[in-house]
Order: sequence, then structure tokens, then C-alpha cells
Amino acid sequence: MDIANPRRILIIEQPDSGVLSLLRDLTGTSPTPTTSTPAGLSHTLPLTTPYYSATIPIWIDQIPAARAPQWAAEYLTPDAADVLRALGAFVYVFRKPVDADALAVIKEGLGAVGTVVREGYGGGGGGLWDGVCLAVGTRQSEKPGLDVGAEEWDEVCRAVGFEYVDAEARGRNEFGEPTGLERIKEALEANDWAAADDDTLLPEDEAESGFGAEAAELEREMVGLKMAIYGGGEEEGEEEEEEEDGGAGGQEFQVEQLEAVMLRMQAVRDMSADLPEAERRKFAAKAVSDIMKTL
Repeated sequence: MDIANPRRILIIEQPDSGVLSLLRDLTGTSPTPTTSTPAGLSHTLPLTTPYYSATIPIWIDQIPAARAPQWAAEYLTPDAADVLRALGAFVYVFRKPVDADALAVIKEGLGAVGTVVREGYGGGGGGLWDGVCLAVGTRQSEKPGLDVGAEEWDEVCRAVGFEYVDAEARGRNEFGEPTGLERIKEALEANDWAAADDDTLLPEDEAESGFGAEAAELEREMVGLKMAIYGGGEEEGEEEEEEEDGGAGGQEFQVEQLEAVMLRMQAVRDMSADLPEAERRKFAAKAVSDIMKTL
């Protein structure tokens, strides 16, 4: 059976988690970043089992440093309800900690994602939502790292309804179960990716509150950015003076910033293209809002 419009995977990473390397190991390819953060990128995961085949869209987000509660609050707003409804899996990716402070940040981020799952789907441990929740630890390049055993990771992750997977593990554990990347694939393949038949669209009178309004606001921001880049209404002599004072370097940076914003906007359109209209508006509105915060 082909699943034409499957639910999505939301990957939430801690900064510098190595999420793109993980995606490359998992799928054979990875998206090309357009900014210093992979947040806002999209990808796909082809899955084929004896029971179904599907190409699962992947959305990537990031929990900014010291903003885990705010991140969770944004996903629990009414505007994000349709985004949550489109999801079939949460995958929290973090680099294994080098010290106790890094461990605390990981736990805070995991708790925020757990809060979204618990409260975003009606409470009671996720309500009626039946998706997959994985917490994936990637290799720490600094040696020695903080010694956190597998049992401790399991306990921390289970407390918020997630399964811990060590991305470095290979083979099978003492129970004969696959570990590492193979466990990630197994968990995702076992999930039900078919979207619910009774998903309903928003009332027509909410049509103006989605992508159009947010995109218009972003366009205004981009016009301002263009004016800053190209000098706006400045006189030619003022522009030349600014360049002589070293303004060209700043202009080059702003040009790159503008190009990155435009690429991310296109990515938003691509990511939401096959969503129902109401879900597309809500997803695009949140994504555009996130992009605007970087301007």
C-alpha cells in the first residue's frame, strides 16, 4: 500500500548536534544548509516495508540556547495546532554532553519537547496521539566527555515519554534488539504514517490569518533589508563615503543574509506544498515568524 500523504517527522536539534550527519547516515543524503543553523530545512525519508511504502517528509527545527520554555510555548499556541496534527514522530537530537552544564541543557530541551507532546495532544501522556518519540545522542568530539551510562539515558528519556537511541551503537543489544541507526529505522518503520481521515480544515473566516499576512510582513522586512543593502534613498556621494569607510563588507554580509532568507522562504513553500490548505497556512505562518526573528 502506498501512503500518498503521510504524517511528518519533526526533528528538533540542540545547536551543533550533528543532525545533518545523522540524516546523511540515515537516508544517504542530507539537505544543504542556507544559514548557520539547519532550522527550517526539510528532507525526506523513504520507507518500504511488507505492509506499506511512503516517502516521509522531515522538518528540522532547533531549540535555541536558553530558550527551551519559549520554544515549547510557541508550539502550544492555537496557531501551531495544525502543525502538531501533521506530525507522526518527534526526534530530539543532541550531542552527548562534555560536562554537567551541557547535560542540564540537554535535559531542559528534552523536557520542552516532552511538554509539547504531552500538552499538545490533549494531555495525559500524549492523549490519543500514537506517534514515535526518539531521543538520539550523537558522538561527542571532545575527549573525555561526561560519563553518562545507557541506563541513566534510558531513565531520563522515559521520564518524558521518549526512547533513547545511541547513534554510535552498532549491532544488537543483550536482548537481540537492533541499536543505533538500525533501531531508529525500525522504530520509524513500525509507526503508522497514514494521516487521520477525520482531520478537519479551519473555518474560512480564518483564511486571512495564515501565510498571506505573515508573508506580507516578511516582505516588508526584506524591503527594509534591501534598502539597507543598496543604500535606499541615500545620495551617491554618501554611498561612496560609506564604502570608503569599510561599508562594503557589511553590505556583502547583508546581501548574503537576504539570499539566505529568500532560500529559506522557498524551503517553507516546498515543505508545506502538499499539506492541506489550512495546515499549510499555519505551518507557513510559524516558519515565517521564525525566519523573521533572524533578520
